[in-house]
Amino acid sequence: MKPGSIAFRLSLLLAAFSVFAAALASHYTFVTSRGLLRERAEHYLMTTTEVLGRHLQASLQSVSRDTVALAALAAAQGALEPGAAAAPARQALAQAFMAEMESHPDYLQIRLIGASAHGLERVRVQRQPTGLLRVADDDLQEKGHFPYVYEALPLPAGQVYMSELAASRDDALIGGSAMPSYTLSAPVVTAGVVQGVLVVQVAARPFLHGVSADLPDGFQLYMSNRWGDWLVHPDASQTFGFDRGQRVYIQDSFPDAARLLSGQAQQLVTSVRDGTGESVVAAFVRLPIGSEQEPRFWILGLAQPLSAIEGEASVLGRSIVQVLLLLCVAALVLAVLVSRVVTEPLKALAQATRVLGTGQRVQTLPTERTDEIGELARSFRLMEEQVWQQMTQLRTSHHAMDHLAHHDPLTGLPNRRMVEARLEQALHRTAQSQRPCAVLFVDLDHFKNINDGLGHDVGDAVLRGVAQRLGQTLRAGDTVGRLGGDEFVVVCQDLAGEDDATQLALKLKAQFEQPVLVEGMPVQVQASIGIAMAPRDGTEVRALLARADVGMYRAKQNGRNTYSFS
Repeated sequence: MKPGSIAFRLSLLLAAFSVFAAALASHYTFVTSRGLLRERAEHYLMTTTEVLGRHLQASLQSVSRDTVALAALAAAQGALEPGAAAAPARQALAQAFMAEMESHPDYLQIRLIGASAHGLERVRVQRQPTGLLRVADDDLQEKGHFPYVYEALPLPAGQVYMSELAASRDDALIGGSAMPSYTLSAPVVTAGVVQGVLVVQVAARPFLHGVSADLPDGFQLYMSNRWGDWLVHPDASQTFGFDRGQRVYIQDSFPDAARLLSGQAQQLVTSVRDGTGESVVAAFVRLPIGSEQEPRFWILGLAQPLSAIEGEASVLGRSIVQVLLLLCVAALVLAVLVSRVVTEPLKALAQATRVLGTGQRVQTLPTERTDEIGELARSFRLMEEQVWQQMTQLRTSHHAMDHLAHHDPLTGLPNRRMVEARLEQALHRTAQSQRPCAVLFVDLDHFKNINDGLGHDVGDAVLRGVAQRLGQTLRAGDTVGRLGGDEFVVVCQDLAGEDDATQLALKLKAQFEQPVLVEGMPVQVQASIGIAMAPRDGTEVRALLARADVGMYRAKQNGRNTYSFS
């Protein structure tokens, strides 16, 4: 091939065009893939934050349920009745307080406060360095001037007041010094008359640590109150600054968070530079807390270094550069040949590059060839497999988080969120078919004795065994889920009436007649079952769950190992 000849000039032209096309396609592929990787990483970060927020709200709801249940217990026992006749009831209630605090190490104190006598405490159990202590009657104090008393007294039965999260100022807690905590209180109502409030004070740091304990490595957890004060921060010195007279705000570090504080946005993803100059990507959500009458919220966020998010993009970039070099070498060889045999595969490769840039799989490539074109095609296939492998890993992570958001990790059963969704569907079907549905609230009796006596591993195995048995009892279309701890919920639709629900409860009860085998060791388990019927007991999800919960407590009061309608 002589210089200046048409073949030479055509070869140069083809070589230059091939190199340019390969570089342009590789650049476009890299930019597009990097954008997709970052978009999916930000979506994963936001999804993880939302799941964490639901976990936080579920933890708050658990404390609220405990508060309401203890208030109902105080009302039922008549612990606020005047005179010495209430002393045995208060002693029994103090023992119930101690049992509750033993199962919840983050509960600092539980108090029963009367509505009269300026909010005088009637029963108080608090945590001390040496253990739990019931405060003597002579040391009980008047608490009527605290918000958790006068804000809770006007509430209807079953409603809960929640304080701001801050250092306690009204009591000496563990070690004689104040610590960050929050307080929940519920009215104690007897025969329609509010006789007092039941108050539960919870330590903030163990509670928040439990929320963030299972975060993947490299994630940083943030949380602020409705004014922007840091409650959780990777630098602990930034938190609870308002209790030290030093206000450190979220909007100082993340300016876009001001939109969440003002209510202009409910969630956002933002990028900033931290104190070291490194770029950080953060996802924040606004979490409502407290009652609807006084809307309050926390800001919850997760952050991750941008370098960690774009790490896979760097690997992809190096792979694309390597393939680009191979494309350049192959282009020079193909340009010299200048034949139809060469130009047709080049067209196929150019088409494959465009297809890959649009996010589609390449169907055919001349990988069977033994010449440079075949080598180029195989290298291109390798690049494609690397891109799709990384995209598959992202999809797998997303699917795993989606499964975690809807299922209980221990038993594999639907969690509260999915149970509520299934119950919503059942209620809609009931409204259309006029055939009632039932909610059965199953709570294991004395399950704490199994955990304490045989260990948490045996307790977990028992929970898995119970979940399997409950699932074997159901009909097609019914749902069984785990709300947490030893609490299960069964949703049954298309029933003929209350008798069908009774028969189902008897079947569930029969499942507990045989012990659960754990590594060959029989463990006897019993359960109390509460039943609520729709539409008789309500047509809303939370109302039915609450009614079934009431039935479960009634079953426990009737001696356990039985069932009761709400």
